[in-house]
Amino acid sequence: MPIDPDFQAHRSAQVHGNRKVGHDGDSSKLGIYGTDVAVDFDLCVGDGACIDVCPVNVFEWEGEGADRKAMPSRERDCIYCFGCEAVCPKFAIRVTPLVIK
Repeated sequence: MPIDPDFQAHRSAQVHGNRKVGHDGDSSKLGIYGTDVAVDFDLCVGDGACIDVCPVNVFEWEGEGADRKAMPSRERDCIYCFGCEAVCPKFAIRVTPLVIK
């Protein structure tokens, strides 16, 4: 199942280190990392397609081996091309453009 399009409203944000992580109360899950560009670590298979396609290098590797995931470490650099969403085989990425009112 793809990442919840309304994950920010449905999950409580907690800070782990210097990163916001969205959790739904299930402590066995890794959670969703990021806000404008979010990756559900429970869905991410770590294939690196998002890293390869991103023209502004928003992502970097987090972890090693089978636990390796794509971390949205430079969300503010995102140009909202949605390439990462398009290539993610598990639909683990949600890009939410900043709306200025």
